[in-house]
Amino acid sequence: MTTSPNRRGRPPASTRETLEKIAFDLLLRDGYEATTLQAIMAAGGVGRSTLFRYFGSKSGIVWGEFDRAVERLRSALRDADDVPVMAAVRAAVVQSTRLSQAAAPDSWLDRFRVLDRDPALVAEAAAHWRVWAETVSGYAAELTGLDASAPVPAAIGGAVQAAYVAVLRRWVTVDAVAEADAVVDIDELDRALRPVTDAFQVVLDGMTGG
Repeated sequence: MTTSPNRRGRPPASTRETLEKIAFDLLLRDGYEATTLQAIMAAGGVGRSTLFRYFGSKSGIVWGEFDRAVERLRSALRDADDVPVMAAVRAAVVQSTRLSQAAAPDSWLDRFRVLDRDPALVAEAAAHWRVWAETVSGYAAELTGLDASAPVPAAIGGAVQAAYVAVLRRWVTVDAVAEADAVVDIDELDRALRPVTDAFQVVLDGMTGG
């Protein structure tokens, strides 16, 4: 008789977040291509149906929460207060990051480590980050009446994303020698984005007469 994976090894992962943390531990240790679904199921003490119910696929483990983070950013931009465009952008990035970190506190930085370092994910990561940047540039274009593909909106999306990634990389670097809770400082993100958003607000004001 075959023994259920839930009856041997570590206790079964009881939540999506717990299993996600286990998966990212393996992805960081072994790399994306070498980490199999079977390895994740064995480490989590769960069966195939549980893993697929949570994530759908191995790529879903990596990209599912990222895609939800982009949706949180879109939602925050849609609900932005009546403030200057770039102030709304900064507030939306900060708010969506706060919600994303709260949704997966144990694996949030690990996800970025995997996306930023694993060679097997470089092309996919670039495509997903492009969607993130275009969410910002599309909002800026809509509010200013510019074309989303025009240089200034495109530059806004790229610059805000670059500043955002720089902060994430700093947190990851500090986290190598500290607890995650000590380095994920959302207020620091707001301070880091402010010079970028303020500079682009000046540009937009000059173009639109604001």
